[in-house]
Amino acid sequence: MKHDEIKNNPEISPGRKALYYLGLGLMALGFLLFLIGFVSLASAFGDLSGMGFGTPRGILLPFVGVVLVIVGGVLRGVGARGLAGSGVLLDPRKAREDLNPYTHAAGGMVRDAVKGFQEAAGSASPQEVVKLRCPSCRALNEENAKFCSQCGQAL
Repeated sequence: MKHDEIKNNPEISPGRKALYYLGLGLMALGFLLFLIGFVSLASAFGDLSGMGFGTPRGILLPFVGVVLVIVGGVLRGVGARGLAGSGVLLDPRKAREDLNPYTHAAGGMVRDAVKGFQEAAGSASPQEVVKLRCPSCRALNEENAKFCSQCGQAL
């Protein structure tokens, strides 16, 4: 795909969207497993009667949860930025294609922010300033001045 085609169609493929949401789901599941395991370990912490000399019942849940959060984060990153954009594939041209929707979105957000600041300041566009040059001393004066601010000559 050429740069002009990418620029005109900055869409993310359905496969990448699915990978992104799969990563988010794995991260949520991992976080939930971590919390469940952590709570079960914390509740059994003072109870040594049920543990014996073996490992506590829920010791694997937090570890599995952390692994799922890490795997989900990697999948989410690849889904969001593509293989080349996330650094998994080393291809600069493909990375530009993968990151194109984000670079164009960021430029649009910057333009919107600048426009918002200009509107908040009271001027949506810069106003043109007209100055008059004095025929005798060549100094610039305001548009409505009747006399030169430098030499005092009539304008």
